[in-house]
Amino acid sequence: MMRGQTTTCGATTRKGTRCQNIPMKNGRCRMHGGKSTGPKDREKLCRNKNAAGNKARITTGEYETITWEKLTAQEQNKLRQRHSLQPHQRINNPYVMEEVRIARMMQRSREEIDFFRYIKIENAVTRIQGKMLKQICTRAQR
Repeated sequence: MMRGQTTTCGATTRKGTRCQNIPMKNGRCRMHGGKSTGPKDREKLCRNKNAAGNKARITTGEYETITWEKLTAQEQNKLRQRHSLQPHQRINNPYVMEEVRIARMMQRSREEIDFFRYIKIENAVTRIQGKMLKQICTRAQR
């Protein structure tokens, strides 16, 4: 225990001894009490309805999950027209979903005022395009 410390965490460590760290309000230290991972309820998340975990919003969109259900009606109609699909058909092609991701990111970059965030979005678009190119090259080699 540290000088003047009256309580300890008390959790069992990997060695099998009791943890001697200073506890938080919940009685455990920061390593054994578990800090909050953020709201899981979609209504409590700020700006982005697609975010999960403790992401309050998506800054670049590089790691945004894009599925057919999460596309807007406008995006779904545009894809159906481009690929001449019937209204009940869906696209499960990962390349098409990456195109949607890039289109969303480019829209964010057009709306962005801060120059540094604009650069982050542009760099993320470049990384995604590189990943797509790598996937295409590996498929062509098969």
